[in-house]
Order: sequence, then structure tokens, then C-alpha cells
Amino acid sequence: MFFASPLKAFNTFDTDLRRNLLILFAAGLLFWSSTAAFLPTLPLYIQDVGGSKQEIGIVMGGFAIGLLLFRPMLGKLADKRGRKLVLLIGTAVAAIAPFGYLVFTSIPLLFWLRIFHGISIAAFTTGYTALVADLAPVSIRGEIISYMSLTAPIGLAVGPAIGGYLQETSGYSRLFLFTATIAFIGLLCASQVINRHSAGK
Repeated sequence: MFFASPLKAFNTFDTDLRRNLLILFAAGLLFWSSTAAFLPTLPLYIQDVGGSKQEIGIVMGGFAIGLLLFRPMLGKLADKRGRKLVLLIGTAVAAIAPFGYLVFTSIPLLFWLRIFHGISIAAFTTGYTALVADLAPVSIRGEIISYMSLTAPIGLAVGPAIGGYLQETSGYSRLFLFTATIAFIGLLCASQVINRHSAGK
């Protein structure tokens, strides 16, 4: 019953709109799952490379710094150059950042990497929400945005479970490769979205 209403709404859309929204939804699930996989595992990784509890907090906080610093300019970029570009930036950063965790083991470098990783959520959430708003019919825009926003809580539920499992059974290297891989698949999905609305309009 929970899925009846959104499925009914989606079935009323033309083929192109339905395709765009479904691809966006898939990209959102992959992005949030990749991002959330770090929540239970990255603090352990920082500790394992010699970080103190205070340094764990500092490195983890770097994510918010990247988000806060870059979100305003990414919003302007979405208006000037298009929402899809900003969405692609977000997914690309999410796919690139995990390779840094494979290489960097010093706390200062991990801090700067975490700031870079924060750009992903600043870009993705801005581009994703704006794209959904552009694509959704005006009469049910709020409803569609609410359905499409479910990617975040679903990803935040699934990601930590997968991340914790991979870290425990396969180690950090496979965890980081997995998060990079699913973010890259999300990037491929995002690249297939066709935005009917031009930048600056």
C-alpha cells in the first residue's frame, strides 16, 4: 500500500519523464549508499592509522566544512550552467574521494580529503533537488519531490550496514573500492538524465 500512490503517479507520466525520474532515483540511492557507508567505518579507519579521538572528530567534521563552503557557489553554478552539471560534479567527487582513503594515512591529508569529499553532498543535493523540481509537473511537484527524497533515508539505512559488513569481512581496501564503484555507477546514471530546462531560465 505504501508504494501504491507513487507508482500510480509515475504511471501517469510520459515515457521520457518516467525514465528521467527513475534514473535520478537510482543515482540518488547509489550516491547516498556510497556516502553513508563511511559513517560507521571511517572513524575506525582514522583510529587504525593512528588518529586520536579528537583527530577523528576533526577529520569527520571536515565533510561539513566542504559542504558549507561550496554549496552557495554550486547553487549559482546550477542556475548558470545547469542542474545536471552540478549533479555530475557531486557524483564524480563521490566516486573519486574513496581512492584518496586508499592512499592517505596522515591525519592532515585525511582532513583535506574529507573537505573535498564534502563537496559531493553539496553538489549532489543541490543538483538533484533542482532537477527533480524542474522535471516534476507543477500540479504534483511537492509530492514528487517527497517521493524522490526517499533516496536519502534509504541510502542512510543501507549504506552503513553494507559498509560495516565489508569492513569487518573484507577490510578497508575493498570497502573503499566498493563505495567508489557504486558512486561511479551513480555518475553513469546521472549522465543519462535529460534536463528539459535550460540553465538561466
